[in-house]
Amino acid sequence: MIWQNLEDGYKSIFNTIPNPAVVLDLDGRLEAINDACFEYFQTQLPPSLIYGEKIALDKVFPWLNNELNYFLSVNNRQLTLEKEVETFRGKVVFQIILKKILDPFDQHINTLILMNDITSIKEAEKKVSRARDFYLTLFEEFPAMIWRADPAGRFNYFNRAWLAFTGRSLEEEKDLGWLAGVPQADQERFLKVYGTALAERKAFEIEFRLKRYDQQWRWVLCVGRPFSGLEDEFAGFIGSCYDITERKMQEEKLAELAMHDPLTGLPNRRMLEVILPRLIEETELGKTSALFFIDLDNFKEVNDNFGHQVGDELLIELGRWLKKQLREGDLLVRLGGDEFAILLDGLALKEAENIARRLLEYAANHQFIIRSNVFKVNFSMGVALITDKTEAEQIIARADQAMYQAKVQGGNRYLISVVS
Repeated sequence: MIWQNLEDGYKSIFNTIPNPAVVLDLDGRLEAINDACFEYFQTQLPPSLIYGEKIALDKVFPWLNNELNYFLSVNNRQLTLEKEVETFRGKVVFQIILKKILDPFDQHINTLILMNDITSIKEAEKKVSRARDFYLTLFEEFPAMIWRADPAGRFNYFNRAWLAFTGRSLEEEKDLGWLAGVPQADQERFLKVYGTALAERKAFEIEFRLKRYDQQWRWVLCVGRPFSGLEDEFAGFIGSCYDITERKMQEEKLAELAMHDPLTGLPNRRMLEVILPRLIEETELGKTSALFFIDLDNFKEVNDNFGHQVGDELLIELGRWLKKQLREGDLLVRLGGDEFAILLDGLALKEAENIARRLLEYAANHQFIIRSNVFKVNFSMGVALITDKTEAEQIIARADQAMYQAKVQGGNRYLISVVS
């Protein structure tokens, strides 16, 4: 699963998210929760969860079960909603984001749930809706960026926090002038969502990039709510925006790390398990491919004699070197430890033999220099040809077994297992 063999750096990224965050497996069970989740829900979390037991979401957060079921039944990648929830800190309003983590082929592999505490924002919005025009001076003191639009949809007010963020004047921002600080693609998305909300006089939420006073693009969440005049007529929209750039970066980093090895930056075994079935399917079109398993010979001696840090640097350098020997479309994977795998798309037996022989020859003539130490690297290789619709597990097992036999026979060699 996503957290298997997780490095400390990966866990640290997840735990630094300041609001509760949860990762679910495809069966809707909690696979991981971060530190903030314990802080908000410490009295609701069963002790067994701390010791790694996977528990169904509805056993811990039953108030989210219906929304999760709906989200999993539709094609949307993300769903945003708000809920007021009783927590260890009292009643909290969360902006809850359900996000599907997808593999490179857009297959759903995990679900990320982020619970952003927007209690203070909601309280501010309530004050805004009550205050109307009488309390525009109050808006000036809000730390959140506040805006207002008239019944025709024209933006006619931006508070001090907004103007400080963009570094522009109120006159420059009025009407749709503020869109000058939004990329064209995001402008189009906003105007479509805003136009629908205006026509239907309904609340809306949207994320887009907004240029800050220092010319940096920042992601903001914009929340707009319709409000009524003294005669209960539609009077326009009042909204707020807040910077969510760090959250977006954390989401992207988590999705990236789910498919990559944190030490070398190479794709990991999970990526191999995603792509290999695609190559197996393509055998029906007459295309053959190959899977190489590589294990370094006597790598333990490097760690024993020079330390694990030098060993790690050697693995990183080896990964770079191997990648240079391959074609652009080939996939190099770190399986773990000193084991690597290569998926070679579209080649036959003779080509696989040539590549295996060339890798051994090039490695024998290459010197790896780590901290002024010179290393010669030999490895054992097992090669499994992919010629028909054999199960992926069988192909992996054959490549692994061939690699093991190459090592038993003294290493620094390759053996080929033809999948037929």
